[in-house]
Amino acid sequence: MLADKEDDRTIYSILNCDNFFVMDFIIRKDVKATSIRKTKDDNNSTKFIVLAFFITLTSAELLNYYKVGKLDNPTIAKIALVFMFLGLIIRIYSMLKLKNSYTRTLLTTEQQKLISTGLYKIIRHPGYLGTILIWAFFGFAIKNYIVAIIGISLTFIAYSYRIKNEEKMLLHQFGQQYKDYQKRTWKIVPHIW
Repeated sequence: MLADKEDDRTIYSILNCDNFFVMDFIIRKDVKATSIRKTKDDNNSTKFIVLAFFITLTSAELLNYYKVGKLDNPTIAKIALVFMFLGLIIRIYSMLKLKNSYTRTLLTTEQQKLISTGLYKIIRHPGYLGTILIWAFFGFAIKNYIVAIIGISLTFIAYSYRIKNEEKMLLHQFGQQYKDYQKRTWKIVPHIW
């Protein structure tokens, strides 16, 4: 029993480092990249994403406090941490690749170029893939299957909406170049979505 509590403490300490949010603020240095100012293209997608994160985190605290949805499998929790770490690496890669074009809200600049190398050669939104991996596996990492269902559902809904709005914006910005890019790439997961 003591080992389980130590495993739980280790998982919580890794998750409570807030690697996701800290890294976000460290890498984004440009004023436009860090702005949460509403844009016409964003269409409230940033708010939906923040709300999805908030609901997932709040449900994790409440459900685990009351021991509802407990999943007593340390192996699944450890595998989930690996996927979360992979998601963090993919997100960092995407942010560094896009530099100032990786923004919190949806916006483009006149100098912006379409990136289609590295992961972007296969996937149009690898940064979102990274974030989805983090939040989809969060519930399993904290050993709660209800939080896992909430995290997967809300993240999928929020990012589906975000991607729809972003692709509309990028089509407007890049026109035929983006249409051609869409034909040879996948949104998030090759051969699936």
